[in-house]
Amino acid sequence: MKTVTVSGSGRLTLPTEVRRALGLQGETEMEVEVDADNDAVILRPAVVLRREDAWAYTPEHRGLLARAHDDSRAGRVRQLDEDGLKKLAR
Repeated sequence: MKTVTVSGSGRLTLPTEVRRALGLQGETEMEVEVDADNDAVILRPAVVLRREDAWAYTPEHRGLLARAHDDSRAGRVRQLDEDGLKKLAR
C-alpha cells in the first residue's frame, strides 16, 4: 500500500504506478466519492461529454438502444437500401 500526502490546499499527487495502472495521462478530471462507512475517499476518472452529445446517455435513449439490441439478438431485423431508409425518415 502506498501513502500520499494531501497538501494544506487540498492537493494530492497520485504516484506514477497508480496513474499507469488506471491509464491516466496528463491532466485528468476525477469524480470524488466519500465512503463514510469505510472512512474512504474514492476517485474515479470522470467521463466528460459535450452537452450536444449528452442525449445519447439519457435513460430514455439507453432504453431504446437496449430494445434495439434485444431485437437484433432475437433476429428481428430487416435490411433496407437507401430508398427504404429515406421512406423511414419521412
